Amino acid sequence: MPISKDLVTKKLDFLNNYLHKIEGMDFSEEVFVEDADIHDLIVFRLQQAVETCIDIAAHIIAGLDAPQKETAKDVFIFLGEQEIIDADLAKRMGQAADFRNRAVHGYNNFDYKLLFKDYKEDIKDLRQFGAGIVKYLESV
Repeated sequence: MPISKDLVTKKLDFLNNYLHKIEGMDFSEEVFVEDADIHDLIVFRLQQAVETCIDIAAHIIAGLDAPQKETAKDVFIFLGEQEIIDADLAKRMGQAADFRNRAVHGYNNFDYKLLFKDYKEDIKDLRQFGAGIVKYLESV
């Protein structure tokens, strides 16, 4: 199955939409840590953004006729090994996949102070992933 640039582009639009919504939220660390609704919203939107990245990576892997990867973390590591995205970014995206697994499977033992400190860097990683995929699509 060839890589569908249209499908990947739509997925990138979904990714940008989730990130834009997160970036549009404004709250202090204190409000973030204390407000369960904000926790849920940020965690859900980050989860959806990461899930979208996993979908993009899996589609690219399928388009390359590479063997299916066992875990979400593995799809990012593979993209790093193939130099589709930066290897360091691939590791960080693997950590994002771990975060997604914790959110999806109900392991909601998040340290919200730490999440508050990290989520903006996570957004940068997700944007860097999107930019790397755009660059890759332009080369194929």
